[in-house]
Amino acid sequence: MNANEFLGFMVTTIATLLGMASIIVAIIIKPIINLNKSITKLNDNIDTLNKSYGTLNERVTKHGVELDEHEKRILKIEYKEEAKKWTKCY
Repeated sequence: MNANEFLGFMVTTIATLLGMASIIVAIIIKPIINLNKSITKLNDNIDTLNKSYGTLNERVTKHGVELDEHEKRILKIEYKEEAKKWTKCY
């Protein structure tokens, strides 16, 4: 084997190794990078949903208190109306 054959084999081997490395990157590493990006987006969306849930929970709680107050007022009015009916009977 002379120097020219050795250099030819070496160039062929290096080209083959680079081709295999690019295949490994394309098949294994690129999907992992895409998966990491997707996970990051999902985490951001979950954080946004949690913030929205907190806001909605506060609003629902506030409306619940308002509904309770309205219910109390309605019961007072109904009680007064019933009391008026009973006082008219006697």
